[in-house]
Amino acid sequence: MVEDNEGFLYPKVDTNLCIDCQACVKVCPFHNPAEEAKPKNVYAALNKNEEIRKDSSSGGVFTILAEKVINEGGVVFGAKFTDDWQVEIVPTETIEGLAAFRGSKYLQAKMDNSLSLAKKYLKEGRKVLFSGTPCQIAGLKHYLRKDYENLLAVDFVCHGVPSPKVWEMYLDEVTQAGKRAILDIKFRDKPQGWKRFNFTLSYNESDKSYTMSSYNGDNHFMRAFLSDMILRPSCYNCQAKCGRSKSDITIADYWGIDKVHPQMDDDKGASLLLVRTEKGQQALDFTKIAYTESAYNDAFRFNPAIEKSAVPHPKRTEFFKKLDTTKDLIKLIDKELRPALKQRARIFYHRCRHKAKVLALHLLGGGNPERRNTTTVRSTGVVPMCDKEMAVTTISFRNKGNGWKRYTMDVTLRSGEKRPIKKPLEAVSTKYTTLVSMNSSAALRG
Repeated sequence: MVEDNEGFLYPKVDTNLCIDCQACVKVCPFHNPAEEAKPKNVYAALNKNEEIRKDSSSGGVFTILAEKVINEGGVVFGAKFTDDWQVEIVPTETIEGLAAFRGSKYLQAKMDNSLSLAKKYLKEGRKVLFSGTPCQIAGLKHYLRKDYENLLAVDFVCHGVPSPKVWEMYLDEVTQAGKRAILDIKFRDKPQGWKRFNFTLSYNESDKSYTMSSYNGDNHFMRAFLSDMILRPSCYNCQAKCGRSKSDITIADYWGIDKVHPQMDDDKGASLLLVRTEKGQQALDFTKIAYTESAYNDAFRFNPAIEKSAVPHPKRTEFFKKLDTTKDLIKLIDKELRPALKQRARIFYHRCRHKAKVLALHLLGGGNPERRNTTTVRSTGVVPMCDKEMAVTTISFRNKGNGWKRYTMDVTLRSGEKRPIKKPLEAVSTKYTTLVSMNSSAALRG
């Protein structure tokens, strides 16, 4: 395998050994895509084990599939962090080993000898669950060249894989060239809920532990990834989507579940299951899953990546041209993703307004995070304010009692009394910044 200038690995043929049999081309899923196939059944699903669901990126259903295979004496292949915080696909034969597979890892996983190991276990007659990106599952199927009844292939709806080179440079900057020892990385942490997930990195420096956590839209690596600026070129024309990987089950986040199946939405994570084969249907242990049948069109409407490939960011070529010469990756990402002036002004306005809401909720006892974008947020709790216990029923963010141009932020107590909050935006920018730092890329918790 040879790394290109963008940091992606590609196979290279040794011309001294090649006999021109074309076997490598025949097993390549990019050159030999399968036919598209719609799923047989679609489910919205949650793991009933709340601890596992908390540690999982979505609904925690993968763990249920994996536990069943291991309990039957099988082997599970999944993505795990290496010691240098890259990702590799490795096998485990224990329930305890599944913990390392939980949680999204937005990196391209190295396969190494995982395919040959899987083939070995399959030939021995052991059950094997192999999980990976759609293209990795397609590669496995081409490599095996036959269907194994004891193989359960599980892929997931994939956004694309980012440049390993960009990831290494990012880690080098945030760890200050290795001065900080990384303890843990979570691409999809849920401190504010599943829908508004955080990128969280814990590290040790001078014998003290710190946690850097920021909303995914504020983290520089996640911004570059989600903007489609640093994806592998083949991801922009994926040949393994739409069921062409030949997996038995496809797992994803059930985005839009609050609209399609609101009774299942608690903002702790929900899985979308696209069951493609009878083998996949038999693998589901419905005794451990809270589920409901769903419609494919509803799932696709809120998660178009099921079928559609990413579109290259217009600054992608320029970004990679500058990558080798830059001394500050974070500044480069900021520069290339910097929106137009009009858009920046709009973003600034909405951020200030949102931070004012968050500040008010902190000062007055919380509120329902599901309604943080509305003009009125209700809370039924008893909260401390002005050294007294008072029950807040309503917060009005734009009270026009003094006119439209001089609106105020008011709270209404259960007694009916109204209390104004003066200069909320000024408070956000000074004394109470730490209360809303969870929405800032500079968030740092000790």
